[in-house]
Amino acid sequence: MDELKMNVVLYARVSSEKQAEKDLSLPAQLKSLRDYALRKEWTIVHEYVDAAESARSADRPQFQEMIATAKQKNPPFQAILVWKLNRFARNREDSIIFKSLLRKKGIQVISMNEKFEDNATGKLMEAIVEAMDEFYSANLAQDTVRGMRENASRGYWNGGREPYGYNVEKIQVGKNLKNKLKVVPQEAELIKRIFAMCLRGNGIKGVSKELNREGLRRRNGKPWNISTISYILKNETYTGTVVWRDHKNKSQIIKTPNAHEAIIDKNSYERAQLLQKQRTRFVIPPRAASSDHLLSTMLKCKKCDHSMAACGAKAGKYHYYTCQSYVKMGPGHCNQKLLNAEKLEAFIVKTLKERVLTEENVKKFLLFVNEEVNLFVKDYAAKIASLQANIEEKRERRRKLYNTIETGTLNYSDVAPRIKELNDEIDLLAAEIQEIESQKTHQEPIELTDEEIRPYVLDLKETLMTGSIVERKSFMRTFIKEIRIDYPKAEVEYTIPLRIPNKETPSKEEVLCMYQIGSPNEI
Repeated sequence: MDELKMNVVLYARVSSEKQAEKDLSLPAQLKSLRDYALRKEWTIVHEYVDAAESARSADRPQFQEMIATAKQKNPPFQAILVWKLNRFARNREDSIIFKSLLRKKGIQVISMNEKFEDNATGKLMEAIVEAMDEFYSANLAQDTVRGMRENASRGYWNGGREPYGYNVEKIQVGKNLKNKLKVVPQEAELIKRIFAMCLRGNGIKGVSKELNREGLRRRNGKPWNISTISYILKNETYTGTVVWRDHKNKSQIIKTPNAHEAIIDKNSYERAQLLQKQRTRFVIPPRAASSDHLLSTMLKCKKCDHSMAACGAKAGKYHYYTCQSYVKMGPGHCNQKLLNAEKLEAFIVKTLKERVLTEENVKKFLLFVNEEVNLFVKDYAAKIASLQANIEEKRERRRKLYNTIETGTLNYSDVAPRIKELNDEIDLLAAEIQEIESQKTHQEPIELTDEEIRPYVLDLKETLMTGSIVERKSFMRTFIKEIRIDYPKAEVEYTIPLRIPNKETPSKEEVLCMYQIGSPNEI
């Protein structure tokens, strides 16, 4: 390669927002790289810059764009110029992979501050430098965690969003600045009020409703909700305790009492925890709702466009479907009525039986199924032929690789990974062929007379009425797309996979009916 006439790109990177803001970071890197390229009389065709991106991940947008350009048939540059190799990658695996890819395209990676000869010794030195950079990166992460652990044990705040009621202030500790939590008086008064309401017997839902009724808002301007109130009541920070968890090792928790001014005394905090555990209230257990209620995930409140979920009251004696915005933020956000779950489910089942599970609709459904089967049977041979051609192509590639070994062009160790990859791909394609062939043997058109359809329909209705909850829910979702509630009306959208005859653009999903059902007064 004639370095005097070489086209190059510049790549610069900083690993944090703080570093990106410093004078001697990206601007300094780029200036030095430009000056270096100018002295070498190289032509700079592009500059790629990743700000505040980690070198340990290949998910760097500018880096990925640079690599994509390098993969082109005729890449516009012959070298990538970096400040140091750790700007390119701080992980040997990534470095090896990308450098190998670049070498195949005739592109080299040049470090302006690390000179390596293009020989065995030079490559060894380059590998040593990369290994040291990787070691440094790993140790830096360990040192960071160690420092955060030490900070927490001394009562300092390790960063992140400070709790409502506190702000972060910087204090001088020796030569360093440390973060301490400082009380925000107005917010602290509201925190005290939330705990007081809880200790008087108010539930979380009632507390959020009261705050929203008074027009009070969170720091971000949003209304109060159950999750926010619950987080406040469980947050030990309000007792003056710094709580820090190691995100990689969640079992490691450091609690440092008397780290900052307390808003809630320890006794009140403990009493609040006990009351929350003992209190029997209106709850919406997601798992129970999804597994025990027929219409869960299918109901939507038409008044506010939020989902409706099942909930229980009075120790599970009664169950209702209720709007989630009503539950989280109170009636000021939605006045949708609670609907008796048992009666609403019975009403919808009755409607489905009468309007959807008819002999005429079953005939149309069978027509659609038969059309799909015929299309599959007709097309399966072409699919298999395409897959077999793909297999033969990969076998030919494998034969060529074996030839390079026999002729001594490449060693087996060089091509073994690619041979294994090709073998795996061939096996997958063969398995796909077997799957298609097995499907063909089981796919036969369904032929039912009117007399045979009648008991078939009765059997479908029986499944809807007496099947297991899993069977019934699956059955319901086959025919119903969504139910929109605006009491006293329920708007039901039926979706049946029908291919409508004589339609220019037939669809596998047609809305059979969408209309308003009159009020079921008993619900």
